[in-house]
Amino acid sequence: MFIQKLDSINGFLRHCFQTKNVRAIKKVHAHLLRTGLLFISRSFESKLIFTYTAFLHRNNSKTVTALLKCINPANQLPFNMILSDYSRNGFSFLALQTFSFMHTNGVPLDTYSFCCSSVASCSMKDVKFGAQIHSLVEKSGWLSSVFVGSALVDLYAKLSLINDAAKMFDEIPVKNIVCANALLSGYGEANQWVEGLEFVRKMRALNLKCDHFTLSAMLRACAGLSAIELGRQVHGSVIRMVSDLEDDVFLQSSLIEMYGKCGLVGKAWQVFNFSGFGYNG
Repeated sequence: MFIQKLDSINGFLRHCFQTKNVRAIKKVHAHLLRTGLLFISRSFESKLIFTYTAFLHRNNSKTVTALLKCINPANQLPFNMILSDYSRNGFSFLALQTFSFMHTNGVPLDTYSFCCSSVASCSMKDVKFGAQIHSLVEKSGWLSSVFVGSALVDLYAKLSLINDAAKMFDEIPVKNIVCANALLSGYGEANQWVEGLEFVRKMRALNLKCDHFTLSAMLRACAGLSAIELGRQVHGSVIRMVSDLEDDVFLQSSLIEMYGKCGLVGKAWQVFNFSGFGYNG
């Protein structure tokens, strides 16, 4: 009987999700609170939050925030769902509020929590909150996660705090191409072309293999410095390393930009025609 009741509620939640019926969801929420089922089944917590946040908008964001106070703090999944949906739907301030609530009320923080809050801090351009996340990461031992480290590197880089981003990169115990490219992107956004190319050399010393993004960033740096000889070398690396260049519009555009800014308009046109752009207009 109890199992059948749970199945009925799950089915009704699915129906509410499909029909986007907020009023019905609130009634189910009230029923789960009255009967105590909300605190018995972690599955209900997660599904209820997912149903609310799947069509989140400003009119019911207060309702979702109020749910934080009645969710079992031992289960971080519903909190992470709220945090993620707030961040993805443009409610960065509420995402940071959710993260603060989790930290203050002893909700376990994990890779997902730290990464989502870092993205929200970046969207808000909130350097202070980002630094607090960084400090908490170090204290909690999550710096060993390359995903969390990459998120913090990306945060500092996008906020034009390149020195902090570089320092963060150095602190990551196990580095990968994702966190390296995040820092490389920051050098590019800051027009620090020389530092970016020096960092690529450092990547090789760390046995981090270049990918399409790395090559594109190198070409952009060559364009910024008008370093045509180095640009030719990078072009050669592109030919050797990228088997599907004709399908990579981003790399093709970087090559055209590099040759054009270095004054070799004829070579830029040659790459343009080779890429197929010349026949698609």
